[in-house]
Amino acid sequence: MVEQQQILSRFILAPSLQYDQSHEDRIRQHWNASHPFKQAAVLILLVRRNNGFNVVLTRRAEHLKHHPGQIAFPGGRFEPTDSDLISTALRETFEETNIICHRHDVLGNLPALPTVSGYMVTPFIATIDPDYIAIPDPNEVDMIFEAPLNHLLNPENIRQHKFLINGKNHHVYNIPYEGYPIWGATAQMIKLLSDQIWDDNL
Repeated sequence: MVEQQQILSRFILAPSLQYDQSHEDRIRQHWNASHPFKQAAVLILLVRRNNGFNVVLTRRAEHLKHHPGQIAFPGGRFEPTDSDLISTALRETFEETNIICHRHDVLGNLPALPTVSGYMVTPFIATIDPDYIAIPDPNEVDMIFEAPLNHLLNPENIRQHKFLINGKNHHVYNIPYEGYPIWGATAQMIKLLSDQIWDDNL
């Protein structure tokens, strides 16, 4: 188990890693320069609990066009009224979950990740008050829950599935937690964060 302060220190000190090249190759098969990615941002919200950090996750509403029912970090697309992508992440998180997070609580970010829905998503990592009040917006989110960070980051819980597309190997990750299948872009982000936290060079 990685302790709370060690997690924060390792994240801040970690070298800049990249997502699996196979993921980016697979996504870019669907998108090219004539269809530029739209910018978006999400928050990886860390909550201090007695047994360590928990992470706030949402389940996307079933009626949504993109990724219905999937487990995701709160966030959404950049709007012209946003001053930057941090503002996007903070605003979208509040709109979806009623959770207030402040700019000074943002610790840093992971690299932007392209998605099959045509977004380039930047994940920001932040801490929030343990007494936060979550109210899901039914237009966006079916439910809000927490999962232990140590469970999500444990390499033994990150399952890799390989498959061939046009003769090339591609990787998809799945992180099961109490009946919630965490996969897709969310699992890719968690896998990269896990790689940084568990980097033996730190």
